[in-house]
Amino acid sequence: KDKEIWITDRASPSLYPDYYRTAFHYQTDGWMSKKSADVYETSTETLFLGRQDSMQRTSLPALVAQSKKLAGDERPMKVLEVAAGTGRFMTFVRDNLPLDTEYAAVDLSPYYLDAARANDAYWRKTRREEENRNGGNTSMGRDDIKPARLIQAQAENLPFEDESFDAVVCVYLYHELPREVRAKVSAEMARVLRQDGTLVFTDSIQLGDRPALDEGLERFEGMNEPYYIDYCADDLPAHFEKVGLEPLTKTLRSTTKSLAFLKPICEVGDCEV
Repeated sequence: KDKEIWITDRASPSLYPDYYRTAFHYQTDGWMSKKSADVYETSTETLFLGRQDSMQRTSLPALVAQSKKLAGDERPMKVLEVAAGTGRFMTFVRDNLPLDTEYAAVDLSPYYLDAARANDAYWRKTRREEENRNGGNTSMGRDDIKPARLIQAQAENLPFEDESFDAVVCVYLYHELPREVRAKVSAEMARVLRQDGTLVFTDSIQLGDRPALDEGLERFEGMNEPYYIDYCADDLPAHFEKVGLEPLTKTLRSTTKSLAFLKPICEVGDCEV
């Protein structure tokens, strides 16, 4: 019973796949309560001995590089975060991208989306105050920094048109997905990514990334992570390469790795996958 979550309110049960109905790492209520959202960052930072924020930030260099590629464009950069959780990582990304970046984020939990909405509002307030203190464009009010679009949706069924975003980022999701769902999510993220765009995937290291840690990785399944052992052995790059993406960079930081992929520019008919 302590592993299962019964979802009966706030949305149609059909929205929540079976794999989602578990209390991953024995988090009370799984992802389906305000209490869970309120304690998530503290509980996971404790679990990872204060390293979580620094490990997540391995995602940032590839996103910043993509923003620099677009520096001459008149239109703002568009970014999608998949499985955004409480939105804490979203504030890290927005701090490192141009202020006019249009940011969208999806998550399945309405409670975590509420937390993300509050974090985004607080970030916009403090960022505007910082810009004003530093002599920025004070004619630009806080409300001119666009709020993030926060949408309840499945990662394997994204509610966006093809090639809608310049960058897509996903942090700490895949180890909680069955293998076949990882493939679907990879295809969806590639679908909504524009040509010459960057996809950034960040999650746990896998077996062989740091051989000295392999034994410890295998023990993590005991934290009620039913898909973790399979994740550790999965060929993650293959999921992205099968949908036409090309590898760019790989970064390891403690027990996290970040992979960046490019969606190549192609002529009509040349990019079939």
